[in-house]
Amino acid sequence: MSDRVKVALEWLNNLLESQQVAYQIVGGLAATIHGGSREVADIDLYIKKADAAKVLSEVTPYISKPLTHCVEGSWDLEYFQLIYQSQKIEIGLFPGTKIQSSENGSWYELHTDFSASVVKSYLGMEVPVIPIPELISYKRLLGREVDHIDVQELLQVSAL
Repeated sequence: MSDRVKVALEWLNNLLESQQVAYQIVGGLAATIHGGSREVADIDLYIKKADAAKVLSEVTPYISKPLTHCVEGSWDLEYFQLIYQSQKIEIGLFPGTKIQSSENGSWYELHTDFSASVVKSYLGMEVPVIPIPELISYKRLLGREVDHIDVQELLQVSAL
């Protein structure tokens, strides 16, 4: 695991906790935290739209993409991107995020339930992570090559 992921995640976790912002880690990092083996490219997480201003006021020097609504690839969401000590962090806002099915092209709204997050120990931190069944569900919808890898590994981990 890259040191930059640990450093960035510690910084982010401390920042969000100090601002009392609920969050949920998703994407490849969530798959890794749950037992997957892929290298982490970026840190993906969701926060509530209502909390965005609290976070943005604290991260201005690290913003690489300002808060915007974006429809790109299989995603339709409001998000902003940070670079903290060379680690990319993407923070999506809930509600309103949609993903497109790779099978039929339909759009599905993601429902982030922060109270259902699974608190996992990762790199010496306790972090809230999307539950495995929800992660598998949205990765199956997206259907990218990396998603297929994550789904297979998550199915193996959840069967243990």
